[in-house]
Amino acid sequence: MYLEGIFIGNEDIRQQLKDESKKFDKNNQAFKKIMETTYKTPNVYACCVLYENRLTELKTLSDELDKRQKSLSDYLDRKRNIFPRFYFLSDEDLLSILGSSDPSAVQPHMLKLFDNCKELLMSRSKQVVGMESDEGEKFDLREAIKPEGPVEVWMTNVDN
Repeated sequence: MYLEGIFIGNEDIRQQLKDESKKFDKNNQAFKKIMETTYKTPNVYACCVLYENRLTELKTLSDELDKRQKSLSDYLDRKRNIFPRFYFLSDEDLLSILGSSDPSAVQPHMLKLFDNCKELLMSRSKQVVGMESDEGEKFDLREAIKPEGPVEVWMTNVDN
């Protein structure tokens, strides 16, 4: 269920992890087929024993889903290696940022990323021009940063 929300409900992640998304779709389809059969035959004995190789099928499916989870973790680690402040975020928080092409997706997580910086200040042209603290103190960046391309790259520029 956790992976379903990531691989099916998030187009940006699907674009960035194309091969893993395709493999997840196959795993998800196989699981749904098993669940359909189970729903149509609500008898434990019939579902587990009469269908040959059911245990092997479920173990294989579990192994495949573990591989999808590992690939997702590796992907998040690559992003964290580029912008180490992402290590302060949970996987779910990081996925919410990476899964959006909107630069404002980082705003809810700013206090976790930067000590006492609650938000990025954006210009009318959607460039990052400064930061604001939780107490309302503000500072301007020397140069405006265009939030274009991968979020980990432009956030590194903000950090610098």
